[in-house]
Amino acid sequence: MIEAAECDGVTGMAQFWKIKLPLILPSIGIISILTFVGNFNAFDLIYTAQGALAGPNYSTDILGTFLYRAFFGFQLQVGDPNMGAAIATMMFLIILAGVCVYLFLVQTRLRRYQF
Repeated sequence: MIEAAECDGVTGMAQFWKIKLPLILPSIGIISILTFVGNFNAFDLIYTAQGALAGPNYSTDILGTFLYRAFFGFQLQVGDPNMGAAIATMMFLIILAGVCVYLFLVQTRLRRYQF
């Protein structure tokens, strides 16, 4: 495709925007979604390294460790299943919103290039 574009006189940035970027856009989208969702799955690393307190003064705290402390409790703090369920619901909605943004914005743009 690139050689055909060069024969037609397309070079430089026009070649990138019109040919290369549409071809690698699906890969960029999937990698972005997997990275976004993977960032929410870092609970095991932080819990193993820092414990449920998530480091000094909660400096490495993420929603996963906050969910754990809220649902199960920690040290003298009593767990609250309702608060834990609310945090888990919010995590789900944040991930769902990120995936929907990808599906509706990026995938509709990709559909234009297929036809």
